[in-house]
Amino acid sequence: MAGLTVVAQPAQALQQDVNSSNADIEVITVVAHRQPRQLSEVAGTVSVLSEEQMQRDLVLNATDLVRYQVGVEIDDGGSRFGDSGFRIRGIGGNRTAIVIDQVPVADQFSVGAFSDTGRGLMELGLASRVEILRGPASTLYGSKALGGVVAISLLEADDVLYGSNYGTRLQLGYNSDSHRAKVMAAQAYANQSGSLLLAAALQYGQELRSEGVAASDRDLQHHRQQGLLARLATDASWGRWQFTLDALQESRDTNIRSGLGEGRQASTTYLAGDDARQQWRALIDLEMEPQAWADTGQWRLYYQYSDTEQDSHEERMLLPEPLLIQRDFEFTQRTAGIGADLAKQFDSVGFAHRLGYGFEWISSSLVDERDALQTNLTTQVSTNVLLGETFPLRDFPRSRVTEFGMYVHDEIELWEQGPVISPGVRYENYRLRARHDALFELRYPQSTVTDLTESAWLPKFGVVWPVSEQVEWFGQYARGYRAPPFSDVNVGLYYPQFRVLAIANPDLKAERGYTFETGLRARLTGHSITAAVFHNRYSDFIESRASLGFDPVRQLLIFQSINRDKVVIEGAEFEWQAVWNRQWSSQLALAYSRGEDRETGLAIADVAPPQAILEVSYSNADWESRLVLTAVRGQRELQDADGSLLFSAPGYATVDWVNRWFVADDLSIGAGLFNLTDRRYWKNSRVSGYPIADPSLEVLAEAGLHAGITVNYQF
Repeated sequence: MAGLTVVAQPAQALQQDVNSSNADIEVITVVAHRQPRQLSEVAGTVSVLSEEQMQRDLVLNATDLVRYQVGVEIDDGGSRFGDSGFRIRGIGGNRTAIVIDQVPVADQFSVGAFSDTGRGLMELGLASRVEILRGPASTLYGSKALGGVVAISLLEADDVLYGSNYGTRLQLGYNSDSHRAKVMAAQAYANQSGSLLLAAALQYGQELRSEGVAASDRDLQHHRQQGLLARLATDASWGRWQFTLDALQESRDTNIRSGLGEGRQASTTYLAGDDARQQWRALIDLEMEPQAWADTGQWRLYYQYSDTEQDSHEERMLLPEPLLIQRDFEFTQRTAGIGADLAKQFDSVGFAHRLGYGFEWISSSLVDERDALQTNLTTQVSTNVLLGETFPLRDFPRSRVTEFGMYVHDEIELWEQGPVISPGVRYENYRLRARHDALFELRYPQSTVTDLTESAWLPKFGVVWPVSEQVEWFGQYARGYRAPPFSDVNVGLYYPQFRVLAIANPDLKAERGYTFETGLRARLTGHSITAAVFHNRYSDFIESRASLGFDPVRQLLIFQSINRDKVVIEGAEFEWQAVWNRQWSSQLALAYSRGEDRETGLAIADVAPPQAILEVSYSNADWESRLVLTAVRGQRELQDADGSLLFSAPGYATVDWVNRWFVADDLSIGAGLFNLTDRRYWKNSRVSGYPIADPSLEVLAEAGLHAGITVNYQF
């Protein structure tokens, strides 16, 4: 999608000319149709965050990115593991797809309290735009798009070029909430036949300065992230070819002090984590010249490698015989894929068509291994048996997952300037094959291993009906789908002394989602309004390692991953942007949602409580100043399946003051004060599912008053 011009939505862009035409404030989106479309042509809700918007909001990481996005949160891995992905309208984890230049990111995998691969999201340090599609979107994106899609586009040469042939960009950033700093540098060259981009990003940070938590009680952390990006584009036969190589490296050293001396850590006096993640990707993509069978086409071929290593060091000095425990975890995923997105416009039977079609084939090999050693410091005897588990072991056998999908999606204009209907369907095939694994068979001799094949037809239907040139009504029905994960089909769990066994489930069904959404969009002189209501139903949610009770034949307590019944999440979202004159503007965003497990009647903890974001902005040619009020209602009372109370985040209101100075055409400086009232509060996404008295809650509170600064220079 090189060369797309995206006009950002913030009020500063609207203020450039209050009397500008409606087209001037339109937004181009790619994620909704896998082809460029104006937002007014999309039967759904999409947020487009341009590079300008990210600079305006002083974005250094994923949390900053969605700070002012209602209905979108970050799945957090606690004080140790970092970001795990995006949560859209209450659905997150591997149920929400994340694609980077149309390449899916590696899966997030966790087991127990000492292993969580996270997803890093370091790529945002090299991103030029981010699009968020809300609600099930498996018709175009296949499995894992149950909750929605986050599409990240990395920098291209055109984003950096300052003159016709070269350009340099430097970005610096700092935020005191965790003493995090970022440096990004990019260099681009171009001529008539091609271009070259070289870019690098570095980030460094410490633990979050949670309000109300003394420095001596925080979980101390130092984390470092490094990213490199190289892109070579050239015009050749068939179109424009681009070759991309990017690499990421992340490390986290954590001294975990919260919870020591309590519960399962009652005898623990020291606990530290040494975690590292490496990833690299090679991508070849082709922007195809027009052909008889396609006006436009994007082809891609890629290989991606991701490896996570996490080591935990624990000392239990309060026991009569003190123990030293070392745990090691590694998860590796290798993925190869090929895909294409094609489009053709034509007239047929008196109707105008914009046909999109394509396919994707992805093959991934996955392997994990956990090891542990426990040493009695009194007797100096070591053992590789902990809590009934004999190490090393695997949590699932070596596996290969192959996914193939092909889709067709049409936009049919019923009459000129009239309604456009957009039917679409995808065929998805998922194959899980467990490989021969001597280590898995050794550790779990009584466990059965199964292969799994799933296929599905995933339809969608949308309508966009122009009420006038400035107003349109939209509605859509769409299906979501998530194939059974490798770690749930074949589960490794066997404690002979506790008489516990986990068994495979060859009958495990795919998770499915159904969304019904309707709304209005209006673009008036100096104003933009969007309102939407949605009803999402999800069925066959997978519960990992659910207890099936005692088997009298095997004389074992049996666990198995099983499907649960329906979950319903519904709500409404509203956004209003207004420019009052050449200096003053405002924005208001509201979101209400509720979720319920229809089997138990319990509220869904992952669904965020109602929230409102109000912004008032003043700007002129030299600077812009914004006050942003964020108000969130307290979470409703939450319980787990056993009836035990979970922590319900109380309501809060915070005020941010964000400024930008346009020092010159090529230099801008941003500065912000966040949480001006020094409020102590919790974000729902960081604490959902935690027991009400969990000792970790203290360090999961957000930062008090903190400051941020960014510098953007291009020449």
